[in-house]
Amino acid sequence: MSLDLQSLIDRVARLEEAELARNLLHAYAEALDDPVPEEVAALFAEEGVLSVPAGDFTGRAAVAGFYRDRLAGASEKRHFIMNVRTRPQGPGLVEVASYFLFTSRDDHASGLGWGTYLDLVEVEGGVARIRRKTITPHLATDLDQGWAVTGTPAGPRS
Repeated sequence: MSLDLQSLIDRVARLEEAELARNLLHAYAEALDDPVPEEVAALFAEEGVLSVPAGDFTGRAAVAGFYRDRLAGASEKRHFIMNVRTRPQGPGLVEVASYFLFTSRDDHASGLGWGTYLDLVEVEGGVARIRRKTITPHLATDLDQGWAVTGTPAGPRS
């Protein structure tokens, strides 16, 4: 099978864009571990959108405000991103789907949570920014409460 030079250049460009988008997720998790709302918002495009169950926050100022409200007095946290899948959406645009897990602790409680991220990332001039981030939380709990659902019969254990 022979590839023409332009096809090869296009394939390499898509791979580079996907890797930049994947690395942006790492930067996002790292920014949340030691949260400064403006640093988290700087990972978004100028008119980027953060979509969460509470609504949409458009633009860096609104995104920073969301994180400022949610992270005020934040405990020590760690964010883990896994099962990352990238899909090119066109030149300079990559969809990134992933699962996340976070742990937290403070003087009175330890927490745990997980869910999914669906990101649309734009890449321009070798820089990746989040155009749209959709966060779908599946669970957030403290370790005293746990994540078992009361009254639900236990399924088979493996």
